[in-house]
Amino acid sequence: QKGFSLVEALIAIVILATAIAGLVSLQASFAKGTVDRTVINSLIDAASSALTQCQADKATPSSLSYTYEDNVVVNVTLDKSCSVTIDECSQITATSSAKGKTFKLSTFVCNFK
Repeated sequence: QKGFSLVEALIAIVILATAIAGLVSLQASFAKGTVDRTVINSLIDAASSALTQCQADKATPSSLSYTYEDNVVVNVTLDKSCSVTIDECSQITATSSAKGKTFKLSTFVCNFK
């Protein structure tokens, strides 16, 4: 007999469908990982930007908001005022949050005249 039987064709289709489903699942997990990395990078950048602004401008508000690519809005809260008394330093922590993730970054803000 020449050609394929119906059973052989069905087995080949099942194997092919399983392989395609595996590839789609793998691609979806890579896409989710990319989104998570983008959010984490946004959190780090926002906290760093807030602390840099705090060091440069003593009137920086204690709550800031930044918008990044894909409309990721990151809210940053500073735990202390950026206004430091003369000849002193104060450790200030910025807590950034977006999409259920948070990141904390600290630095010292000094006021030497």
